[in-house]
Amino acid sequence: MKPRMNAEEHRARTWAESADEKLSVPGPLNTHRQTERRAAYVLILILAFLAAGIVTAGYLYYRNYEKQYRAEVEGQLSAIAGLKVGELAQFRKERLADAAVLFRNVSFSALIRRFLENPGDADAQHQIQAWIGKYQAQYDRVYLLDTRGATRMSAPAAPEPVDAIISRRASEILRSELVTLQDFYRNEHNQRIYLAVLVPIFDERNGGRPLGVVVLRIDPETYLYPFISHWPIPSRTAETLLIRRDGNDALFLNEPRFRTNTALNLRVPLTKLQRTSVQAVLGREGIVEGPDYRGVPVIGYVGQVPDSPWFLVARVDTSEVNAPVRERWWEIVGLGGLLLAGAAGATGSVWRRQNMRVYRERYRAAEALRETKDYLENLINHANAPIVVWDPQFRITRFNRAFESLTGLPAGDVMGRSLEILFPPGQAGATMEMLRKTLAGERLETVEIDILHTGGPVRTVLWNSATIFASGGKTPVATIAQGQDITERKRQERELQQKNEELARFTYTVSHDLKSPLVTIKTFLGYLELDARNQDAARMDKDLGYIRGAADKMSRLLDELLQLSRVGRKMNPFVDAPLEAVVQEALDLVAGRIAARGVTVRLTGEPVLLHGDRPRLVDVLQNLVDNAVKFLGEQPAPVVEIGAEPAGGEMVIYVRDNGIGIDPRHQHKLFGLFEKLNSGAEGTGIGLALARRIVEVHGGRIWVESAGLGQGATFRFTLAQTKRQPADKENVP
Repeated sequence: MKPRMNAEEHRARTWAESADEKLSVPGPLNTHRQTERRAAYVLILILAFLAAGIVTAGYLYYRNYEKQYRAEVEGQLSAIAGLKVGELAQFRKERLADAAVLFRNVSFSALIRRFLENPGDADAQHQIQAWIGKYQAQYDRVYLLDTRGATRMSAPAAPEPVDAIISRRASEILRSELVTLQDFYRNEHNQRIYLAVLVPIFDERNGGRPLGVVVLRIDPETYLYPFISHWPIPSRTAETLLIRRDGNDALFLNEPRFRTNTALNLRVPLTKLQRTSVQAVLGREGIVEGPDYRGVPVIGYVGQVPDSPWFLVARVDTSEVNAPVRERWWEIVGLGGLLLAGAAGATGSVWRRQNMRVYRERYRAAEALRETKDYLENLINHANAPIVVWDPQFRITRFNRAFESLTGLPAGDVMGRSLEILFPPGQAGATMEMLRKTLAGERLETVEIDILHTGGPVRTVLWNSATIFASGGKTPVATIAQGQDITERKRQERELQQKNEELARFTYTVSHDLKSPLVTIKTFLGYLELDARNQDAARMDKDLGYIRGAADKMSRLLDELLQLSRVGRKMNPFVDAPLEAVVQEALDLVAGRIAARGVTVRLTGEPVLLHGDRPRLVDVLQNLVDNAVKFLGEQPAPVVEIGAEPAGGEMVIYVRDNGIGIDPRHQHKLFGLFEKLNSGAEGTGIGLALARRIVEVHGGRIWVESAGLGQGATFRFTLAQTKRQPADKENVP
């Protein structure tokens, strides 16, 4: 008995027998060879088309990439340049705004006149120093020059002669009667580069007689160059250059990245028209190409800073820009070669197998069913959205991992239990009543339902559901629901609403507080005009007093609003400062009020070191002490006590008084903007809000304690890095 042949052996024998028969017949063999030759030609033609398509596609892709990448680079340069131009324009605007506070300021000019007429007037000198002290956080040094350009006062007090260029300009500024920004210049004494804001001061009460010039000197190394040199994305050659036209040259105002000691020294003649710096000062704006100050080809964006003689160049070396394009070219060449090789290999494989047609079944129905089941199982279990399924009796039958995370309940603990366990007890009844409607086929469409977490917090979930019915379409089998946790979004919506309400209140209050002094000024200007016609000098002085008072109130309000806006945005470097020294600075600023009221100030408690922005910390204590003195009432022996003590694992700084106290019902309002418990009290209502903002920026908190009216008050605050002062540093000034 012969063994049975399998299918493969049978096909092989059949093919061999057919081949033997063909070899014995010349006609069919030639036909077969002609068919093979034609097939070979077709395959070669296909390979040629594939090769042409690969080369064409690669070239088009490269050209498109090159174009898009170049557009991206130009867009980045434009965006960076635009950002820096805006920052520079804002820098100039803020400096001129600072000067505007002093210019034509009646109160300030009166102090200057007192001091210049009587240099020994300690009170005038102290008040001027207090004015000037407000600017030391933003300026390197502040000078007061007389009409001849001689220095009469400076801050800091350490002697440093004013530069000759500034002294010479004093008389020009007084003649022009305009606030002037002195552009970049080199100091003849220390060879450093500075800018300066020059503010002419006139005797506003005596015919506008010139008194002198206030010079606000700016060190660009601290306040300007850092954000010019900063490049927001990694680059080995990119830089930003600030230039101005100086005669027939383009003069570099900051230090280039690849040169040293060149600020206000490096010049490029305007005859070198291809240089990017020259194109900038000649008025070109936008993307340019050409050599830079090194003669190296660059791509850059040039433009002018509005309302200034400055021009800005944001540039990067062309070699750096083209490097990724060259890399991509070689990648395309390599990929194209691989594709061509693959196409040739595939064509050869087809050629070798063109007469073989082997079909095998790769997947079995059972395997496909198993894979489909596993896929659906994983789809539900690993879905990011919480998914729960319950039966018509509202027993949980499916509970995925996302729902476990949402509730803190393992799936094994909830399977078969009532759906009611997922909801907060106070809401479970109403929620279940709503879910029962799903039995009739009603769908939940983006319905908000609260879900209880085992840890305690309630999560708000946006639900969607669908009910599954039996084949008849009437009997419900299960309901599946998918949720989206929107707890954080709801919180953000509430915060946004609160901020909008706060902004509306802020806008209303500011407009109200600014309008009040304006109404006063307008009213008494009318009285002043009437009294002037009647030659009533006493009433005219009274009218002017009201007008000056209203102007001073508006000035204080604007100053404090400006100071509040800068907290957190413009800060000095954090330093360690003894509490005693910071307190003394604050007391110096309110010494007049303390002396007038006869207040005894005591520094008690432990010696500590405060860590933070020292001028801002002085502002906090100044506002708290000023507030305490303001509300001492008729206390015959007024006392303000300042100190520090440990409490709850942290050091707490306090300012305590024996004044009129605070009704506990109103204590929560004290730190709000423009909040004044006594509407007739002096001040703008910003001081305590400013103190709270500064403390929060330093990672601390502030609060008030008072047993009630007539019981005094204690303001307490913490800072993130307050520590006990070491024994050897207790006497640090």
